[in-house]
Amino acid sequence: MLHEISVQLLKGMRTGSLSISENGKKSLQMFVDRNDKIIDIIDFSFNTSMTQDIFTKLGEAKEFAEKLKQEKITLRISHKGRMVMKLGNDANPKLSRLITRSGAVEITDIRELRFLDKRLRLK
Repeated sequence: MLHEISVQLLKGMRTGSLSISENGKKSLQMFVDRNDKIIDIIDFSFNTSMTQDIFTKLGEAKEFAEKLKQEKITLRISHKGRMVMKLGNDANPKLSRLITRSGAVEITDIRELRFLDKRLRLK
């Protein structure tokens, strides 16, 4: 159900941008251009309580990515401007298909993804 709501929310976004700042510093930016959505994680001071690593979570996200693909939507996730992964329509996984078991999740920069994973799980 949550995947459906998230996909419909992304589908409803047509054009524009959104910036989130924390203590005067940009922490997250989102750009929307029709069916192409980009989330850029710039700087953040929060940590998550994830106990699983990002690769386990990516395996669980494949249902969400498949729904994005059905709706012809691409969600690109980057870290400080460097593309980390694509979910949905434009994803073209090669080796990442072995990790995620999905044709709708592409890891474009595994080093940056590992860095982001470690950074999010700092205690």
